[in-house]
Amino acid sequence: MKPIVLEIVTDTITIYGNCRRCNIFFDESGLNQKVYQKEIEEYPADLIEDFNELSSWIKELNKLYKHRLLIKLIDVKSFAGIYKLLRHRIRKYPAFIVEGKETYTGWDKERLEGLLDKYIQAALASKQRSIQPSLS
Repeated sequence: MKPIVLEIVTDTITIYGNCRRCNIFFDESGLNQKVYQKEIEEYPADLIEDFNELSSWIKELNKLYKHRLLIKLIDVKSFAGIYKLLRHRIRKYPAFIVEGKETYTGWDKERLEGLLDKYIQAALASKQRSIQPSLS
């Protein structure tokens, strides 16, 4: 079965890193963690809280759906994010776009999982129809 594509459009926390060679040095010395933590703390508390909640939610979805779901995280400040905002008329975050067709905005896990289950069931049904031999 082809995985269901879930695009998550949200305001993300951006951390600017060093060059690859410098990262090795900073990782080994423990400096990267301090620098990244300082950058994260500069964001508003509500954005950090939402981002942490969304991160744990994505981990749960990965565990629950495993190979049946392909998750793409899209920052609203990127070109792709702006396109998705206009195309799907998104006004609040996080916004979840399933298979490029249906959009759900909000924090109701059960509603999103119901939407994902609907698409997975439809994919399984179409797969079974294509496997059944014809009687002609």
